Amino acid sequence: MKTEIEGNLEAMDLPTLIQFVGQEGDAASVNIEGENGTGSIYLNEGYLCHAVVLDSENHRIEGEDALFELLRWEKGHFKLLKKVEVPIATIQKPWDFVLMEGLRKLDEEQAGNLDENAEEGKVGNSSNREFELFDETSGSIPQNKELNKMANLEETLSEIMKIGGAKAAALVDWESGLTLGTIGSGMDIDLAAAGNTNVVRAKFEVMKQLKIDGGIEDILITLTDQYHMIRIMESNVNLFIYVALDRSSSNLGMARHQLSKLESELEI
Repeated sequence: MKTEIEGNLEAMDLPTLIQFVGQEGDAASVNIEGENGTGSIYLNEGYLCHAVVLDSENHRIEGEDALFELLRWEKGHFKLLKKVEVPIATIQKPWDFVLMEGLRKLDEEQAGNLDENAEEGKVGNSSNREFELFDETSGSIPQNKELNKMANLEETLSEIMKIGGAKAAALVDWESGLTLGTIGSGMDIDLAAAGNTNVVRAKFEVMKQLKIDGGIEDILITLTDQYHMIRIMESNVNLFIYVALDRSSSNLGMARHQLSKLESELEI
């Protein structure tokens, strides 16, 4: 059992985490420490098996009710663990079915809150979540703002692979070590992306010690037959785009220009 991903719900919300784990099919748990207590969910082989919440007053909730409670949490620290054992099966339903049901209930709650506010002459919504309602005719999974960002990321990574000589690419959070997306083949891109977080951290630390003002645009690593480019995102300096290029078939100047343009269009 080891921590695969660690971060905050503000950066990656619970529906996105459930979708990520559910699609992989591994035995895993997401453990959350929030303002109102702690909670955990367990998934295995595409099924959501168990959920539990222990609130600040030591009240315990299990099963689907616990999952629905966790979906309300917008703030908190999470840890995604792999190769875990499910302590008890309180749900045992396909992850996408349970997630759709939970988001539907959340939408109904939010709609009810809006109605109450309208009757009382109040303006606003009790929640900042922006979920789309489940489309029963198409059977599509509800999408939220984070999933739309993931679609934008996948599109950008696909465009990066159109750069001449591109072999693989990734988007990485160098502070947490989280790889947000990868594409390509011919090398272990996950290992390369994770390893280069240390390169970025070291460069920022050296700049700090030298008291150099300003930011980093990109870092170029020249190998015998490859270029490895690290492009720091201007909109979020905690993230970088990593691209491996075949040296014999790439134009470095053009690649930097194209990567800069694609980075500026990426919304994360």
